[in-house]
Amino acid sequence: MASHSGNNILDSVSPPWETAPEGVVSLLAMLEFAARDYLDLCHRFGIILGMGRPPDPDVVRDVWSTLLKDTSKLGLPVTREHILCLFEEFVRLNPASLKSDATGFSVVGAQIPLDVMQRHVETIYKTLKAELGSILLRAIPREKSRYCNPAWLNDATELHEFNMVDEFQKAGRCFAYGENTACIFHLMRITDFCLRAVAKSINAGYDARTWQEIGRKINEKMEQKYQIKSDDWKQKEPFYAEMLTDLQAISRGHRNAALHELEKKYDEREALYMLTVIESFARHVAKNVKSEGTVTGER
Repeated sequence: MASHSGNNILDSVSPPWETAPEGVVSLLAMLEFAARDYLDLCHRFGIILGMGRPPDPDVVRDVWSTLLKDTSKLGLPVTREHILCLFEEFVRLNPASLKSDATGFSVVGAQIPLDVMQRHVETIYKTLKAELGSILLRAIPREKSRYCNPAWLNDATELHEFNMVDEFQKAGRCFAYGENTACIFHLMRITDFCLRAVAKSINAGYDARTWQEIGRKINEKMEQKYQIKSDDWKQKEPFYAEMLTDLQAISRGHRNAALHELEKKYDEREALYMLTVIESFARHVAKNVKSEGTVTGER
């Protein structure tokens, strides 16, 4: 067996799903990570198992040391232990074959009976498939991938000022994963946060179980005669009129049911509608209401 070159074969390199934000990786990243090596490995294993004589040196060249490195990288401890057992078999039959240097260790020029090698290969291959099969990855449709991208809404300065981006991104990931009811739940947390700020800006009471008091208070002020309205309210009134429209749109999401009724479920269409409506609503509030509850008058 040829000596392994390059980095230490026991070096740990995290697979892409462990280093990517929220574990979301592209198919391209997965293919570039290991697909070619895996196919090459399967090809070599097939040759070893199918031959009636010991394989040529180029068939097994670097395969064990490379596989040992890859199993460490992929987090496959059982497969790695089986490979180490094969190394021990090589060394037991060829005591002088073990070589060690700064890059790790390898077995050079060792011979092993074909049936022994095939038995080890079969065990390693079965274990490798079983461990790889235990790692579950979920495909996200292309049209939903933007909601898993950490850059989504990251440029929304007004949402950052209200600390709402993280909650929006949680809602977006739930939508991308097909967890539509969970998506609505996160969006309702954002809505509550925004409505508390709006309620404070008009000195209205706020009850998390209902939004009626906010709408009633806005309507009451808007129905006053124009002559008795303060200049301050006249300036703010367009914003609050739009708040009434927003409240009507959001109420279609059945807010109370989302938070308090376990049997209430939401489909993809409803979740996407609420994502769109509440993003617009939150941006509108964040641009016009300061975090301490005063209206800025921006349009």
